[in-house]
Amino acid sequence: MGQNSSSYYTERDYPVYLRDEREGRSPMKRKMYMESKTTGQDSSKTIKELESYMQDLTSDMMDLLGKASPEEKAIV
Repeated sequence: MGQNSSSYYTERDYPVYLRDEREGRSPMKRKMYMESKTTGQDSSKTIKELESYMQDLTSDMMDLLGKASPEEKAIV
């Protein structure tokens, strides 16, 4: 059986995340955004990745603030 490009997969196809779940989702989305930006994908794909990253970053921040102590909230 011959191999062709469809027999290969990228990290994004089969992600393996060995990380602390308390980090939230935004680090994964940032990585995807930075990859799309540096690989020269078309700008609409990069913008879509940026929007997804910003949504998850906002969600992570809201979650963090919801669990923060009054002292931690004063810093933000």
